[in-house]
Parts: sequence; structure tokens; C-alpha cells
Amino acid sequence: MKDIVYWMDPRPIVKDYSISHVPSKTDVLLIGSGYTSVVTAIYLAKAGVKTVVIDKGEIGSEASSKNGGMVLTGLSVSFYKILKQFGKDKLKQYFAESLSSIDCVEQLVNEGQIDCDFLRCGHFEVAYKPSHFDGLKEEAEFLEETLGHQTSLVFPEKMQEELASESYHGGLIDSKSASVQPAKYMAGLVALAEKVGVEFSSYVEAALVKKINGRFEIITNMGVVKADNVVIGTNGYTTLVSPWLKKRIVPVESFMIATEKLPDGVIKTLIPNNRMVFDTKRFLYYFRLSPDRQRILFGGRPRRTTTNTKEKADQMKEDLLTVFPQLDSYKIDYAWGGKIGFTVSRFPMIGVNKGIYYAMGYCGHGVAMATYLGSKLSRFILENKLDTVFAENKAFPIPFNRGNPWFLPIAHNWFRLMDRIS
Repeated sequence: MKDIVYWMDPRPIVKDYSISHVPSKTDVLLIGSGYTSVVTAIYLAKAGVKTVVIDKGEIGSEASSKNGGMVLTGLSVSFYKILKQFGKDKLKQYFAESLSSIDCVEQLVNEGQIDCDFLRCGHFEVAYKPSHFDGLKEEAEFLEETLGHQTSLVFPEKMQEELASESYHGGLIDSKSASVQPAKYMAGLVALAEKVGVEFSSYVEAALVKKINGRFEIITNMGVVKADNVVIGTNGYTTLVSPWLKKRIVPVESFMIATEKLPDGVIKTLIPNNRMVFDTKRFLYYFRLSPDRQRILFGGRPRRTTTNTKEKADQMKEDLLTVFPQLDSYKIDYAWGGKIGFTVSRFPMIGVNKGIYYAMGYCGHGVAMATYLGSKLSRFILENKLDTVFAENKAFPIPFNRGNPWFLPIAHNWFRLMDRIS
């Protein structure tokens, strides 16, 4: 088993962006080199703004290249909660922007001619318990009647047409969702950004952001950068360079495994229509075929706290076998983990605080939403217009959070208990 990211073997970004010192000044400095920062930088650079993207590690190497490559409709927060909290008109805005986020990904893929296996294959949400299928039926009706959005129900007796598993009890297909090879998408965005003039610097860690006489000074391990504007797009990897953001983002570990190449006779039956699949648990499983349709890629939350990758991979294979017991004799070739950024409200957050721009907290919908809100953030900087309904959500701090999420084990145990009993 390789303790590396399947998507990055080989690594799509081959250029060395390490430097001996940072640029002394720029119009906009972007901290973090995932989808949010790079997409923001692309649109800024197109408008003639000098932009520099820094990262404390390799460019594009964290969650934007480690995720499941699912480009999904909807949000982490339920439609019913949005309707109750904000009303029907706002619900329509949230849902419309979730659809636009997928279009935004597709537009950049086409513009940059990015070879990243983007495909409108649809997602398949599967019912963990029989009672959950009743909820999916209600959701299908709600989507059509309230939002004019059509989905397809798969009844329990028809599950084998979509999934070779006895673990689930029907499901819901949304054909608008897509798949992508996330590391190749990330590499394509970096290439597109360079083409329009964005500068990248890896292994540059921002330690302090100060505002002096209306301009920012960013203290890094490679020197000081002066900038008119600063963007933080670090999501689940946010540090105390911004204590305000650190208190508002929860880094949640997600872990994935990739099987060895499976025989054609096996792989063709597992997910025959190549959907992006996830279940209705709070601590859900998510899984898919690899773009070449030769492996199963399977992810979720590690069940026990350990830093040992092999132990996590063994646990995740146990979880995989609850879904596909027919894969018992096949090995795991790859195992890796990353951090997802969650918010208290489960809405993404975007805005500006003390002059520092930010977008993060995608709650598992980052491929589409980080791309989309990156485009919105660039317009905010250029025109002082934040034309997205997500800007209306207040970024709530997490009580007693000082940067060390001590509460995560308690939350994990609670959610696992709820998965068992409801």
C-alpha cells in the first residue's frame, strides 16, 4: 500500500515553485493555494491586478488535490432548514447558486482546456436505513415542487441497477452533479493562473498580517511582503495567522482509500452508471469509480483516533466491505487523508474582516463551492460588490475555541450515536 494520494501519483503539478525570498510587494497576496485562492487570483490577474499566491507547503497539494472529486449540487445544510430559517425566495437563491457553482467549474475546465476527467455523471444519495428512503422521497418531491428541480428515485428493489450493494435501501439520483480528477483540476487551474500572470511561491508560511498606513505587511519565513489587499483561502488548514477565522472554522479529518485495479467483470457491476455515491449517515461514506473505471475510491471519517495511516486504511477497508463485501480478497493500493473545513452553521462563509478577504467553510462541497466563491471574491475586491447570497450568512465563532478543536471527539461520538439510533 502506498501512503500517498492516488490522484497525485504521479503529481500533476511538476514545476518547482520554491523560492529564496518572497516578492517585496504586490497588489494582492493570497494565502493558501487551493481552489479558492487560485480561482480568485485568475480573475484578478485577468483584470490587470498583480497577484501572488503563497503556500506553506507545495502549491495545490492539500485538500484541493486530496478530495473525492465530487462536484455536487446542494449544500451541507438541509433545504428544509434553509426554508425554515430564510424563506422560499432565499432558498431558491441558495440552490440556484449551488447549481451555478458546478457551471463555474465546467466553465474554467473549458476555458483552460483542463484535462481533468470532468463529467456530468450525476450523484446517487443512498438511504442508510429504510426510514431514510422516506426522507429521500420527500426530498425529491420538495425539489420538484419548490425549486423546479427534477431528480430520480431508485426504489430498494431496483438498487442493483445503480449499486451492487445490499447495504442500502433505495436512493436519489441528481443528474446535474459531476465528477473530476481533483489534482488534475488543481494543476490546470495553476497553469491557467500562470498564463494570466499569477505568481506562485511554495514553502512560504505567513506568520503575521499587519496593516500599516492603509497597506498590509505580511511577515513570512521568507521575508516581508507589502500588499494592498490580502486574501485567506486556507479552509480546513487555517492557522492563527488569522485568529478571527481560526475561531470560525472546524478542521475535520476525511480519509480515503483506493483499491487495487479490479477485474472488468467485478468493476462493471459495482457502480454501473459511474455515479458519485454518498449515503445518508451523519458520518457518511462517499465512494466512486476512478476516472479510468478500474478502482473503487472510498472515503469517510476515521473511526478511531490514530496517526498511523495503515491502521486508518485497515479501518476504512472494513467500512468499504460493509458496502461491497465482494471486494474482500482485493488489496488497498493507496491511502491518504486531508482536512475539510466546517462552520457552525454549515454554510460556506465569504466576506472581509479588518480589511482581510476570505472564503472558506465548504463543509464537503469544496470542489464546486470554492471555485464559485473564488470567482465572487475576485469581483468583491475589484468592484466592492459581493453578489452572492452566501455573503448574508454571519460567520459565527465556535464557543471556547482558541484554535485547538478540543470538542471534536465529543462531537464525533455524538454523531456516531445518532447514526446508530436514528
